[in-house]
Amino acid sequence: MRSFFSFFGVVLVLSTAGYGQATFRQTLTDPEVVYRGYAAINYLTVDAGFSNTSGASLWSIGADVLYPINDNLRVDAFGYYSLLSLESDGLPFLFSGGVEYGLFKKTKNKKVPVLLAFSYEKDYVNNKELQTWSTVALPGTIQREFTARGGVYLRNSAFEYDENQVFFDVTNVFHAGVYAGIGYTKRTFLHVQDEDGYTFAYGRQVRPYADLMILPTSVDVRDEATNTSLSLEETLGWRAGLTWQLTPFTKAENFDRKIGFFGNTLFRLEIGNRPLDGFYITTGVAFTIKKFR
Repeated sequence: MRSFFSFFGVVLVLSTAGYGQATFRQTLTDPEVVYRGYAAINYLTVDAGFSNTSGASLWSIGADVLYPINDNLRVDAFGYYSLLSLESDGLPFLFSGGVEYGLFKKTKNKKVPVLLAFSYEKDYVNNKELQTWSTVALPGTIQREFTARGGVYLRNSAFEYDENQVFFDVTNVFHAGVYAGIGYTKRTFLHVQDEDGYTFAYGRQVRPYADLMILPTSVDVRDEATNTSLSLEETLGWRAGLTWQLTPFTKAENFDRKIGFFGNTLFRLEIGNRPLDGFYITTGVAFTIKKFR
């Protein structure tokens, strides 16, 4: 986990320019500048259920879309196809798609930590890590939006099951149902200027969420060696997660400077409990190809 955060910090700094020790000031703060929607290509997604390791996807590709229909209503969809699974049985895929509706917004003026630089060193002799962060806190306006959300959830994967030292043959499990929950979006956008007059844009869009999932799931498992069969059924599940968009703005808002590859990165992290799958984790990295107002 520490390695993940180290990598994440490096990605953050690659989305900005490097700055020395200088004086900075905020010249603009307006969260309405943030592009609220995006279309991104997932190129590295992992999805694994801890009680069903055979159904784990170690490498998946797909798409992550948030499309604003109007100021309050947005389409929210995420899907992948597994290129590398521990066991393949059928078509290994996941699709979660629905809508979210903005209930209300709040804005607050507070200090915004702007990351300027990050360094990481590994002391192999003493087995220690040294991480150094360079940030500056500037006054800014943060917008918080609370949403209601719901949609459909589909997932197909391999399934393994054992009981009383009987290991049943790997088969297929298909989750199909609906989800409903709440969401929260935090938006920030600043123009920052250093003492030499160099100006750059800084913004973030973070979207945590929590859902109840109703996924009536049934599986018939069989052990050929002992001629034993079982029927398994479960219905309820849940999930909680977030997406983190590093630069929710375009070249035009960045003083006409190109935003690099890592600056267009979108992260997703989700944990939950799927029927029969048990506790699971889904994490992925995507490249944003389009941003929507």
